[in-house]
Amino acid sequence: MRIAKGDFGRELRLAAAELRTLRAMHGDPPLAQIAARAPRGQHLSTSGISATMRGRSLPSRDYYLTLVRVLLSYDTNKIASLQHPDLPQWRDRWQRLSLLRHAQNSNVSASLSTEHHADLSEQVVLAALRRGQHVQLPPTAENLGGVWAVAFSPDGHLLATGHGAKTVQLWDTVAQRRAGPALFGHTDRVTSVAFSPDGRLLATGSEDATARLWDVASRTLLAEPLSSSGFVTSLLFDPDGHSLYVQGRTIRRWDITDPRQPRKAEKHFANNLTSASVLTIEGLLVTGHADGLAHLWNAQEQTRIDAPLRGHASEVTALALASSNDVLATGSQDVQLWDVRTRQMINEPLECPGDMVTAIAFSPDGRILLAISGDRVSSDPEDRDFHFSIWETATWTELPSPDIGHDGYVTASAFSPDSRLFATGGIDGLLRVRTLPTAISSEPATT
Repeated sequence: MRIAKGDFGRELRLAAAELRTLRAMHGDPPLAQIAARAPRGQHLSTSGISATMRGRSLPSRDYYLTLVRVLLSYDTNKIASLQHPDLPQWRDRWQRLSLLRHAQNSNVSASLSTEHHADLSEQVVLAALRRGQHVQLPPTAENLGGVWAVAFSPDGHLLATGHGAKTVQLWDTVAQRRAGPALFGHTDRVTSVAFSPDGRLLATGSEDATARLWDVASRTLLAEPLSSSGFVTSLLFDPDGHSLYVQGRTIRRWDITDPRQPRKAEKHFANNLTSASVLTIEGLLVTGHADGLAHLWNAQEQTRIDAPLRGHASEVTALALASSNDVLATGSQDVQLWDVRTRQMINEPLECPGDMVTAIAFSPDGRILLAISGDRVSSDPEDRDFHFSIWETATWTELPSPDIGHDGYVTASAFSPDSRLFATGGIDGLLRVRTLPTAISSEPATT
């Protein structure tokens, strides 16, 4: 195995030494026992743990943080929660390593990775980011028939977008340019994109009533199209990447353990859908409906759980789950917050500009909730006015919001894995990426 060099190699070895220290603090358990402590849906291998602890490779973000969570609470025979006070520093460490690796692979000068070598303009931007100010990057993706879907890869270095021109485009997040040619295959507008948890697969869904699986490295199709009940509005990978939920008029689960030979689950489930669904790491699926209800399902068994969540007077238009999987946000004419475990509302509804919420999202670190909302007043989507609303989740205090930067309907949005970038696509044909403020409080929402 090639030894990493330069700034990336040096930082990787320092991080590995700290992991070994953490392991030693908890009795130096064997690698096999560490691997056995991984939670359901998260796989740790002894070879992968060894390579990480020796500074030989940097695994995916989820793999790295799962290993850290196991080590942080090894003595308790449990895995540390996502709110463990030591976890943010490890999350930041992985993100820095990932950026250094990307800079090295892209032959970017090391001076761009350190502030003392940066020129004046770079220092100004870095200082603005640290103050939590917004920096809106120039738009991209013009002339592709609108941006109807957007998703970041698990390491954040790629953005995938779906377009009205029946194409899918991958973008280099840092360089802000296309990462290879467009992907062709769909016969109608591409309305949904999603990366697998390991970043190796890209799922795309279209108004042609199919979903498709692509190999990200080779940019090639892996299998025949997956059928859907109507045009595809949402795609969800389960945490282990072995199942793909394709949402059309209803939802169908596909077994993609072998992505070259996907297999249909037994039946469709969940009708009258009005929003993209969300999935917890424990396999709890939440769906939004026209009667103002949110239903909860056992995703694998495709059976409804308990009574629905009933809070909105009109249809549920958006759903979001905190990364801790214990807080659910539902959107309609306002945003309502629910304790997933008790099924109880936990806060007064959050008001948004306009008369409908079209999208809501928790930042991956759980500290920010963001909503996009607008008015129904015009029948022309290009005339509608949309806005951001941002809250810190510790106190649900509203934060300053940047300009949304789109003319008309905002059709797609996504957070980056480090929680600091937010991408949006619009009917105006633009892909916009901007920074978001850090939350005032250091603690995410709890229930």
